[in-house]
Amino acid sequence: MSMLKSWSVAATLALAALALSTQPGSAADKKVAIANFGPHPVLKLVIDGFKAGLESGGFKDGAGVEYIYKDANFDPSLVAQVLSALEASEPDLLLTVTTPITQASKRVIRNKSLPIVFAPVTDPVDAGLVKSWDKGSARFVGASNLQDMDTVIAKAKTILGKVSTMGLLFNPGDANDRVNVKYAEAAAKKAGVKLRTISVETVNDIPSRVEALKGVDFIYLIPSSMLQPSVAVVAASAKRNRIPVINASPGGVKDGHVLAAVSVSWWDVGYQAGVLGAKILKGAKPSDLPIFRPKPKDHRVLLSGKRFGEMKLPIPAALKDCKCVM
Repeated sequence: MSMLKSWSVAATLALAALALSTQPGSAADKKVAIANFGPHPVLKLVIDGFKAGLESGGFKDGAGVEYIYKDANFDPSLVAQVLSALEASEPDLLLTVTTPITQASKRVIRNKSLPIVFAPVTDPVDAGLVKSWDKGSARFVGASNLQDMDTVIAKAKTILGKVSTMGLLFNPGDANDRVNVKYAEAAAKKAGVKLRTISVETVNDIPSRVEALKGVDFIYLIPSSMLQPSVAVVAASAKRNRIPVINASPGGVKDGHVLAAVSVSWWDVGYQAGVLGAKILKGAKPSDLPIFRPKPKDHRVLLSGKRFGEMKLPIPAALKDCKCVM
């Protein structure tokens, strides 16, 4: 009888523990789906940052949260399929990585109660996801990687000295790219810099479009879902035309493809999205939370010592002690 009693007590305690672990708002057994546009080191930084942000809120991979990942391999025709498959897994939260994926989720995801956190979307207001930067919508909240173009141009002048012209490539079919053009136009006008913009419809267009920018003081490579995966192609074309490239991402600096980067940390953008995601998993609504928007202090400068040497340019005196030369 004492053995049966012990088994009964143990079973009761186990059931009680199980009940506690599955209470609403618990950090246990949450399922988070991740929809990515395609595999790329920069976008991996966003996802890694997101997971760290969730962990800071008590949701650790394998011990509080289960991740389900899919990407479209940068093929727009696969985006709906990816999103539908992830929705079918019945997640508690969906992370959409890049603007094309996020905008598609608005159309494809049928479960209107599924909260969606985006990272990065350059301008979520312009993308039609939220009405203002102050708070999310009923379904969407997240983190922007919007570059402060005033800061970008100021840093470019520090890196290169006198700057009177700036080149910018953009994909006219990408809402993020069009937003970057809008902000660049305003910042260039304020700084007295002439801006030349060239549209790029496909990756195959890059060499000829870069050549059309010959003569500008530098090309600023915006955080474009088409252009960032092709940074080596842009850099090679720019090198042939002796145009310095300043990237919106650290990618391409260490290996000497581009001269410098003035960027918002993609990991930090993901982390901020993860912090928002953790709050949602604990019961907050997207509409209760503000959009993360980078400030000038969130920008980082990196310089390629190799590329400076190849272009026979001196490291700027103002940056010699910056510990930012790779």
